[in-house]
Amino acid sequence: MDQTKVKTTAGDFFIYLGVIIGLYVSTFSLINILFSLINKWLPDTTSFYNYDYTLESMRMALAALIIFFPVFIYLSRISTKAVAIIPEKKDLWVRRWFFFLTLFLTGLAMAVDLVTLVYRFIGGEDLTLRFLLKVLVVFLITFAVFRFYLYELHRDVTLPMPKRKYIMYATCVGVLAVIILGLVSIGSPSKQRSVRFDEQRVENLSSIQYAVTDYYRANDKLPIDLAILSQGTTYYISSLVDPETKADYEYRVVSTNKYEICATFSASNITENSSTRANYQVSDLWLHKAGRTCFEREAGDESMPIKI
Repeated sequence: MDQTKVKTTAGDFFIYLGVIIGLYVSTFSLINILFSLINKWLPDTTSFYNYDYTLESMRMALAALIIFFPVFIYLSRISTKAVAIIPEKKDLWVRRWFFFLTLFLTGLAMAVDLVTLVYRFIGGEDLTLRFLLKVLVVFLITFAVFRFYLYELHRDVTLPMPKRKYIMYATCVGVLAVIILGLVSIGSPSKQRSVRFDEQRVENLSSIQYAVTDYYRANDKLPIDLAILSQGTTYYISSLVDPETKADYEYRVVSTNKYEICATFSASNITENSSTRANYQVSDLWLHKAGRTCFEREAGDESMPIKI
């Protein structure tokens, strides 16, 4: 076929656009998931708040990878078959631009990754296993993408491609393994539902604490019950009842300026690091075990550690 007659069609353009989006989203999501797993397995004990392992980030990355990776594989197969049928399509501008852009971005990512490693090394910073694993993850994934598309750019499309088939199979198995690890790490949907209920309970209790403090400052005494706080619009409380059971939160006056609020939680949010810190942070005020947990507070003192 005359190469000059082979032009980029709308179908070619959008297929390669889909391949680009699928590849980039899948790559970033894969790195995000592996970073989250590393953060969970090797938590940073020096982190002030220790929020490195973000559940929301993990969920979003898993959802994106589950949807976009199969799309990427499917569109890649279509584009590869099209080139095998019409070898002249190898030189379509959209294909070459996609390949060169991918090579440039992955090469840049590898360079930045190595620069970061060398910068921390010559700066005398501690190269922890956690940091080295993240560097390794970025380098290996970007190198694999770089090497594959460099091979694709120069291979003879008229010849059989057994290597490509095995590479794709290995990639699918590896991505599937990461997805399974991520799903096991975050737990089942029912567990996530329980976590969300616990998060809402903490939010409710926190708003109750601030409302009690405001009441105490205005009246120089604690409210005898929480129903007083819900009257009118003077005090904001997100909710006085449990989001799951709809039962009222427990409230008890301990002394003139101390009180106790209790709730029943689905799971514990206490980790080894959070329970052994020397300094209490805002998030540490609401550490809880599974089941009924009570928090003793002093009106006006928002930094008081919990009592479980």
